[in-house]
Amino acid sequence: MFSMPPDQGRIPYYIVGLPEEPVEAAEAKTKFERLSEELCRVYPFIEEVRAVVKSKKRAKNHARYEVSVEIYTPRERHSFSGTGYNIASVFDSMGPKMKRLLSERGSKVTASQGVTLRKKTD
Repeated sequence: MFSMPPDQGRIPYYIVGLPEEPVEAAEAKTKFERLSEELCRVYPFIEEVRAVVKSKKRAKNHARYEVSVEIYTPRERHSFSGTGYNIASVFDSMGPKMKRLLSERGSKVTASQGVTLRKKTD
């Protein structure tokens, strides 16, 4: 399991179930980090992002991956999922979908954000 500890101004994000292959795991981790940081910059009300990767039926040398991502906000939880043979490309395809769905609901969420752990209290 890969996780980034909560820091001031940064959201905690977690990946569970990365494959054993170092190149594929490192590429997927980098894509997920970038996606999480970009979502945080655009939507500051996000409290946590969590991804679970499941490997399904292995072919000769390929595995099919199911990736589910959950984004936690003060008011609700958003779930996204995708499948593919390359984890990094699954994260790439999920990015625009996440941004679109969060922006559609943005007016409801940003109207009453509430206090999050990431906000500084002066």
